[in-house]
Amino acid sequence: MEIHDFDQLSTSREFILAKSVLSIGVYDGLHFGHQRIISATVSLAKSHADWKTVVITFAQNPKTMMGRNPFDKPLMSLRQSTDFFSNLGVDYLVVIDFSPDFSKLTGEEFIARCCGMFDVQAIVVGENFRCGSHADTGVEELRKIVPKYTEGATVCVPDMYKLNDGTDDSSTLVRITLTKGTVSEVPAQLGRNYSVDLAHIPSRNNEYPLRFPIGSFIQLLPPPGVYETVLVMANRSEWKMIALVDEEFLTLTSMTSPAPSVFHAGSVQAVRYDNLQFVKELT
Repeated sequence: MEIHDFDQLSTSREFILAKSVLSIGVYDGLHFGHQRIISATVSLAKSHADWKTVVITFAQNPKTMMGRNPFDKPLMSLRQSTDFFSNLGVDYLVVIDFSPDFSKLTGEEFIARCCGMFDVQAIVVGENFRCGSHADTGVEELRKIVPKYTEGATVCVPDMYKLNDGTDDSSTLVRITLTKGTVSEVPAQLGRNYSVDLAHIPSRNNEYPLRFPIGSFIQLLPPPGVYETVLVMANRSEWKMIALVDEEFLTLTSMTSPAPSVFHAGSVQAVRYDNLQFVKELT
């Protein structure tokens, strides 16, 4: 998968002849509903030998940047989402560095720029898709705008993914579940345990229990409490841990006794972490 900057690609137009299926969205968390949209995009592109799958997304949540999001941190790091898109079969990931100037674009202006980067054959979005200044463009408007800028392209809208109780799956629902501390309910929404990226946090080889300042996390955390977790190391080894979250630190202790030697104070092993997965709430 290739990663490109939206503004640079809009200027270079290096893929203007590449027949492509586009999907556009924030895609924070990449829950089941998001995965359905991306899978539909990939499947449509793969049904034609020379078509490419393109996802246009944001480095920062526009609602957060505009102060309209009650949650100040994302559900996924850019590293995590990039890996996820690649595993889903996306060919080109185009990332928007959201800014005040970008926020002034109308929906039509934004869609025109998207269509000007590729030879667009189809655009796949969710039922609740909206874009543009003041969110002025939804699915109905999109169907009217697209034919103005790319001949013969279609707009595809997969059915909304619903949970077993009929609730629409959404990033907001995941955030609410997470902030209530009921992390065991998250896999039904994401299809996996909720995980926080640790790759950017400096290694420790002389400290046990492991303590991470709350401010060092770039993602949303569950509230103070005790959780069963899985610590995934950079070498992909996994360790079952108990996580104590308080207002200042997230502290990890091993579920096995004694703790594995990799966590012993003074260990000469280079300790590098990849992510921490929250399995279930204990208190």
